[in-house]
Amino acid sequence: MDAFGWVVVASVTATTVVLIVLAPRIKRDQLRKQLDGTAGGSLAGVGSGFDSVWRPSAEEAHAAWEAQVEMPAPAPSPGDKGRIEDGRLVIRIDERG
Repeated sequence: MDAFGWVVVASVTATTVVLIVLAPRIKRDQLRKQLDGTAGGSLAGVGSGFDSVWRPSAEEAHAAWEAQVEMPAPAPSPGDKGRIEDGRLVIRIDERG
């Protein structure tokens, strides 16, 4: 083998060893991001596009779940007073039933 071949083999071997050594840390960081809710990169939204084409029932189930989770805020009336506190709009939701 020539010198270039040895450099390529050494680079591949070194990269493999480094990835094996760092694998637990990479996995731990990925798990932390998932638990924090910050996981997902620039391709995170691609899955929903595939769901809408190949699994429309999953897309419909996700839309129904989002509709249940989101709570609309009540619209303020013109006569309402005291809805702005310290320069911020305050919306109080009464628990009924």
